[in-house]
Amino acid sequence: MKSIAFALTVLLTAFPVVADGKGFVRFVLNNQAFDLPPDAVASARVIKDFNNQDALEVTVTPDWLAPLSSFTKDPQGRTISIFVCGALVAEPQLQGRISGGRFFLTGDPAVIHKAAVFLAAKSCSAVPNS
Repeated sequence: MKSIAFALTVLLTAFPVVADGKGFVRFVLNNQAFDLPPDAVASARVIKDFNNQDALEVTVTPDWLAPLSSFTKDPQGRTISIFVCGALVAEPQLQGRISGGRFFLTGDPAVIHKAAVFLAAKSCSAVPNS
C-alpha cells in the first residue's frame, strides 16, 4: 500500500493544479497561447507509435476542431510547447495543421502516462479510479 500511495503522490505533484479549466491543455507557439478546457477533450489514451514507444493520442470534441486547426495553421516547422495541467508534456516541431482534431505526443513515458491520467479524468486535481 505504501508504494501505491507514493506513486500517487509523485503523480499528483508532477502536475500543478490549474484552476477553472484554464490551461487544462495549453499550446504555446510564438508567445501566443491557445487553451483547451477539460470538456474539449473527447478522448485521450496511451498507444504505441511506429517505433513501439508510448505515445499519447488526444482527440478534441467537434466544437474545438476549427479553433485548434486555426491556431496551428501557419507555423509549420516551429516548436510548439504543449502543457497539461501546467506541466510541459512535449515540445515537438509542428509538422502541419492539426485539422482532424487528433494529435499525438511522444516523449518521456512517465510524463505521457501521467498526462493521460489527467486528460482521461478531465481534471487537474481528480485522479480516476484505475
